[in-house]
Amino acid sequence: MKIIDLSCPFDLNYGVPYHVTKLESYEWKPCYTMKRDNHMITKINFLTHSGSHIDAPCHVFEREDKKGIFTVDEWPLEQLYGETVVLDIPKGELEEITADDLEKAKPEVKEGDIVLVHTGWGRYYVEDRKSPEYMTYRRPGFVPSAAEWLVKKKVKALGHDLIVTNHPNHQFLVSQEEKLKGLTTRHEPVHETLLGNDIILIEQLMNLDKVKGKRITAGFFALPLKGLDGSPIRALAFVD
Repeated sequence: MKIIDLSCPFDLNYGVPYHVTKLESYEWKPCYTMKRDNHMITKINFLTHSGSHIDAPCHVFEREDKKGIFTVDEWPLEQLYGETVVLDIPKGELEEITADDLEKAKPEVKEGDIVLVHTGWGRYYVEDRKSPEYMTYRRPGFVPSAAEWLVKKKVKALGHDLIVTNHPNHQFLVSQEEKLKGLTTRHEPVHETLLGNDIILIEQLMNLDKVKGKRITAGFFALPLKGLDGSPIRALAFVD
């Protein structure tokens, strides 16, 4: 069996912050050093949504608006591992990933699958490195029809090689009803549809080109961060 790492390198050279600000970049700080203390311990500072990571429902919901699974430590381990289908759906700048794209892609998605989508953007983390600004604002992304299609298919999780799941044009929306009432609540429809239906979101993967168009076994191993909204992961594909 071959093990393929689908995770982005988690270091200062390759880390892409969740949002593009210096305040949210990684920070490595030596607390103990070999020269001074005869052992090494490093303090690290990062967001829960740094690098390859998973989202939990409390990323976009208040507790009163979401029953059941809410924080990252509440995802069942069985949902983080298992049969995985890797769809090859290449996309360019600002292109949409739709329900039709998912329907046409092979292999066919089955109930209970973990679904990974290879768009080709995973190469921009290391191989052909692009700036965080480019990855954030020029990326393709999923639109609401795709999220609704995945819910109907009853999948366990959606993962991909993009820095954020939503298409930039669908990142934050305000309903017409709220506009008429003078409200300004912002919604993330793709996140809310998937996480609201207990479908795990797995973002910022790479090396999907090595397993695209295949059925594999994969695992997305998060830290057991009690009560939090997300966690960096080690994402691994197990290929016979």
